[in-house]
Amino acid sequence: MVKKPGSERESKPKKSRNLFQKRQMQIIQKATKLFMKKGYAQTTMREISKATGIDLRNLYYFIKSKDEILYLVCQVIHTPMMEIINRQSIMEIENPVTQLQTIFEELIDFGYDCNQELLLMYRESKSLSKRWRKIIFHQESLLVSRIEEILKRGKEKKVFQFEDASFTANFLVYGLSLHPLRSWNMNDYTKDELKNLLVKNLMSTVLD
Repeated sequence: MVKKPGSERESKPKKSRNLFQKRQMQIIQKATKLFMKKGYAQTTMREISKATGIDLRNLYYFIKSKDEILYLVCQVIHTPMMEIINRQSIMEIENPVTQLQTIFEELIDFGYDCNQELLLMYRESKSLSKRWRKIIFHQESLLVSRIEEILKRGKEKKVFQFEDASFTANFLVYGLSLHPLRSWNMNDYTKDELKNLLVKNLMSTVLD
């Protein structure tokens, strides 16, 4: 079983864990900007060290490798997304239409403020080592499967119309990334305008 980075230090006092996580997030944020500007392959750990103000030797205490940084960037996206789709209040919604729409609204709200990380994940996830890539792809599959379950339930209740559940779920999940992938051409929309239009168009894909 693959351990989550930093898990071996979880036995430390809470104050130390909080500092460790704060430093990791600082590294992730600075590294994301460098990866977006220069590209993942062209960015060095020395440059990340300089950007964060953390000595290179100390940097390796918080992050084992550049590969791990990219993995953690993906986790910044996936962990909250998985929490949203597995939230008890959402899972208990009986109406598939309301349930799907609620998930879309929550995911769009979250993703709107993580444009750089989402775009980086789409651009550079292929650069991850096999070990990390396997985890990220598994999490992506769980998200798609959750949407697929709702679609099938909605079709049974005759409120959704689609030809193939797996294809439609993948299509909808990809559609949720419209803003980060096209933000350069969508500056005229406010967050609420974009969310309303996106939810409306995604839902129209499956509604009668």
